[in-house]
Amino acid sequence: MKLAGFTEESIVDGPGVRIVFFFQGCVHHCPFCQNPTTWSFDNGTEISLEQIEKLLDKKYKETSGVTLSGGDPFCNLKDAISLAKLIKEKYHINLIAFTGYTLEEILILSEKNKDYLTLLSYLDTLIDGRFIMALRSIDINTRGSRNQRCIDMKKTIENNYQIVLASEMMDMSFYNNKYESF
Repeated sequence: MKLAGFTEESIVDGPGVRIVFFFQGCVHHCPFCQNPTTWSFDNGTEISLEQIEKLLDKKYKETSGVTLSGGDPFCNLKDAISLAKLIKEKYHINLIAFTGYTLEEILILSEKNKDYLTLLSYLDTLIDGRFIMALRSIDINTRGSRNQRCIDMKKTIENNYQIVLASEMMDMSFYNNKYESF
């Protein structure tokens, strides 16, 4: 799979200390994106699932979970599904994905390609929507702009894709209360 990079310890890409994989390639090209070098599908570094598995074998017990970011994992479906499947089936840890698509757009795309639903099925939380500079806020956690949502994917799928927000992640109280010692 082609990645723009990864980090073994992030405290800004979801709750706790997380491993983050940045996929290479994105179609959204949001103005003021924090990772514009990840837009091109031609850049990045090839890394095998086996190499990623070796990293996860060493680090998964020390992490709060994994975050898929980018670029956009939903623009790299096959690789994102392979990684998500490994994370959930072998390590059983929390999995978050960022995407510039809204969940509604993903559901429309899934009418022609069911792989979108497969990726959604592995996620605990989906953070959806394009970054919009006019809605940018430093008072919200994880998200860059107020239009982006933290969606509880397990509850949303159980609710026939009627969106259920991960309300504990939509404001800073989740971080302030749960991780006071950091």
